Amino acid sequence: MIKLFTDDGADINFTTSERYGIVQLPIAVSDGENEFETGRAMDISNFYDNMRAGTVYSTSRVMPGVMEEAFRKALEEGDEVLYISLSSGLSGSYEGAVMVKNALEKEYPGKIEVVDSKAATFGEGLLALKAAILRDRGESLQAIAAYLNKIKTTSHECFTVGTLEYLHRGGRVSKATKIAGGVLQLSPMLELEKKEGTLVVLDVYRGQKAFLKKLKKYILEHSKDGKFNPNQRVYVYSGDWPERVALVKDFLIKDMGMKEENIDTSQRLGCVIGAHTGPEVCVVTFGGDPDELSLMNE
Repeated sequence: MIKLFTDDGADINFTTSERYGIVQLPIAVSDGENEFETGRAMDISNFYDNMRAGTVYSTSRVMPGVMEEAFRKALEEGDEVLYISLSSGLSGSYEGAVMVKNALEKEYPGKIEVVDSKAATFGEGLLALKAAILRDRGESLQAIAAYLNKIKTTSHECFTVGTLEYLHRGGRVSKATKIAGGVLQLSPMLELEKKEGTLVVLDVYRGQKAFLKKLKKYILEHSKDGKFNPNQRVYVYSGDWPERVALVKDFLIKDMGMKEENIDTSQRLGCVIGAHTGPEVCVVTFGGDPDELSLMNE
């Protein structure tokens, strides 16, 4: 049996993680005085309310000791281990997992695979769900890891935020950019760039019409041969910005030819990424070259 691990950066809700047998290792979030594990010690709505009230949060990574304990327990029980990490461009969790793998390989050769998702939030989570489907079909540990490494660059996450304040706090944008954005009322378009796995600012816009125009351009540019496949499952979700989720969903139906049942708005961006983006963040996760697992309704 393959024991499947990811981390709190994946934003898989507990119902789904239990259904698919996915263990999310904890990434601590701190307000400067207290640490808590996302989704366990604080309600996500309270978290975003606190951010709006001025609380500044920071995040760490999955501690190597936690990983080693979890991996070793699975291995001692006779399982193999597959860990899908938050992008190495955003967190040290992948690096720590490689260290743990190397330490355990002497005792359990060929029993551990570690995959750098080059993604965050449900872009990472989606890789874990696909891995779970393949595991349940009987695919080998090595075959699943190879598949994930092959397809991870064909899935894309496009972000927008309502304010540059939180990105500035986290060092993602400069003070000059933040000030200019505020004065000109500009909002940014961002993506998880797949080569380095880092969050980068792509463009800025003013107003909803401009946002949707740029979103369409982004989707087409990141689709194979410039043609978006409307039959895939697309995920649209936010921290605490339901109005923007509704706007994007309507756009995907009317402008991109999607059926409502293929648009999943049930996910939510959690504390790990939300600590750096703020409540008003909306993410669109889609496949530029969707495969069979992206077209099925699992």
